[in-house]
Amino acid sequence: MEKLIILRIFFCFPLIGFILPDLGSLLSTKSVGIPMIHLLMEAVLIVIVAICTWFINAPKRKDNTPAGGQPAV
Repeated sequence: MEKLIILRIFFCFPLIGFILPDLGSLLSTKSVGIPMIHLLMEAVLIVIVAICTWFINAPKRKDNTPAGGQPAV
């Protein structure tokens, strides 16, 4: 769980660093919009966080599954 928290913290810093200025400029001026490269980088960061979260949690789920195949509650 600690690995997951640290991972999300370090991946969210750049994500917030892209989102806040884009939203600020979008709300404050009549700009054209958010640059496509920023949207692409934000989407990639979200996907990386999701994939890493899945890889970190996958072994824990396998350990909680008994021989019958049903997860333990």
